[in-house]
Amino acid sequence: MSGALRTDDNAASGVRRADSSSAIPLLAHTEALSERVYRAILQMLGQGSLARGAMLRINDLSTTLGVSATPVREALARLAATGLVVHEARKGYRIAPPPSAERLRALMDARKLIEAAAVVRACRDGGEAFRVELAAALAAQRVEVENLHSTRRANRAERAALEWRVLEADLHFHHVIFDHAHNPFIRLMAQALNAQLHRVRQSAEHGLGDADQALLEHEAILKAVETGSPEAAEREMLRHMALVEKRSEADLLCVGSSSLSREMDEAAR
Repeated sequence: MSGALRTDDNAASGVRRADSSSAIPLLAHTEALSERVYRAILQMLGQGSLARGAMLRINDLSTTLGVSATPVREALARLAATGLVVHEARKGYRIAPPPSAERLRALMDARKLIEAAAVVRACRDGGEAFRVELAAALAAQRVEVENLHSTRRANRAERAALEWRVLEADLHFHHVIFDHAHNPFIRLMAQALNAQLHRVRQSAEHGLGDADQALLEHEAILKAVETGSPEAAEREMLRHMALVEKRSEADLLCVGSSSLSREMDEAAR
């Protein structure tokens, strides 16, 4: 089994050729194989190296990733639960289209319920360990945002990789909250409903434009947590979720405009 992903079968598995090999992520060796494969495919989706609407053939992806079919099948089933990929009977998996405006509202409504409850529970029961770990997660996110801004001349694939690191740091901030709620089902439900995963796919085509805003909103959440007031933490989390929803709606409009432009271009040929 290879640690690096192979690209021989890129065309067959819907993988786009990008400006550098960073379009295909490396499999980290610090996690279980199934988790590594899941995160690798998620990163390929987030960076746009898998074409929207493409069929995701398990055998082709296993060859590309240098692993057996089993962890790929498990990863695709997990991704189907998030809505990023769709399973079709007798056909297999394909990359899902962007969510409709109605589905996005439903996803964000569920996320608000889970995130608000989680931050109240973590603020109440997490103690000093929670505050320290959340501050560390915010510091790591700040570093990734600064790295993104300091690399203005990166090519498309390199910038996509930097944006992915920012998104991962953003999600880790929320995962710290879920972990300190001390209820494993909260994190499972959040992962299944997390509308941020839909924004990962959208950002691959339109660029990550809210890194600074998200960082400022996370800073406000941390400050509220540090006051020891679950109510203040809940208010800041709900404010953050409302702003994320507004940005997600704008992303969705951009995706729709881009799709229409592509269809008009193709019709004119």
